[in-house]
Amino acid sequence: MSSLLFSERPLADLKKVLRAEFPHVRSSHITESLAAALGFRTHAALLAALPSTQVDPPFIALNDDRFDERLQQFGYPPDAMFSFEQLDDCDGLFSTHDAYRMEYDYRTTRERAWRNLLVATINEGIRQKLYSLRPYDNRWPGADPSSMGHSGTGCLFDFALPCGYPVKGYVSDAGFGELNVHAAVHPKGNALRAFNAGFDAGEAVAAAWLERKDGLWLQYSPERFNCRRALLDALVCLNVQPAGYGDRGSVR
Repeated sequence: MSSLLFSERPLADLKKVLRAEFPHVRSSHITESLAAALGFRTHAALLAALPSTQVDPPFIALNDDRFDERLQQFGYPPDAMFSFEQLDDCDGLFSTHDAYRMEYDYRTTRERAWRNLLVATINEGIRQKLYSLRPYDNRWPGADPSSMGHSGTGCLFDFALPCGYPVKGYVSDAGFGELNVHAAVHPKGNALRAFNAGFDAGEAVAAAWLERKDGLWLQYSPERFNCRRALLDALVCLNVQPAGYGDRGSVR
């Protein structure tokens, strides 16, 4: 999938590209199908959710299947070959996986638990506006957005998982547009800052890198996980979806 910077100009640019890609499809049908791909029932609902300002718009993942399904509802034949990933000439459109995405899968309970905890933590950092998915856009206190590399200062933040477990997150600049992201369930002090804190930081501790320069994805590294067995089921059952980025991709 791809992710779109959700503001007026990128939407207009994407629709223009889609009209060239599907010259036989009515403009209004492309508009409604694009809304479906972005998770809205109608184009009117999309317009209602569109930010009133162009400052700091969110990223929203585009769903290829929902776009194709909506076109089929309008009477067009299925197009299993289409993907927004093909539209590399559209401003505001970003890849959410690399060429090796299919090599990474969450097969075990530990891998799925790692994924869920990191996705929830990255989402919360975005929600708290500590950073965005733009390369080098670090906003936590002490971050230096102009450094284009290691800022030297990280940030701890607190939140709760949907299941109620308290979590402490930590984010720092990893250089090359990437972020270091750590998370600890039932945290203990501030040990989470260390990359190898393990159980000294909490009862379940996960770490990863978030790619933001060559694309938008959680770099696949589930080996960076320590978890008490009693917490695994709750973490595996979390229903969390990435907020505009992919949940698997290669380590850069």
